[in-house]
Amino acid sequence: MEERKGFFTPEQEVKLDEFIKLEGIYEAMDGVVIKLTDNILLEKLKAKLQEKNPELVETIESIIDEVFASL
Repeated sequence: MEERKGFFTPEQEVKLDEFIKLEGIYEAMDGVVIKLTDNILLEKLKAKLQEKNPELVETIESIIDEVFASL
């Protein structure tokens, strides 16, 4: 499996970008925004959660994996 920085794998980031359909310049930028949000902001959130409750992080990632597997 590909390495996660935030909560999503790189493959999941691509699927999320394909799932979200915006118009014009927003469509061109949404993939970058998804990647930056996950790899910077959500990575920081994940690190804080990991310190306090590692099982919660594993649960969140499992849920995300199941959702993307069903798409």
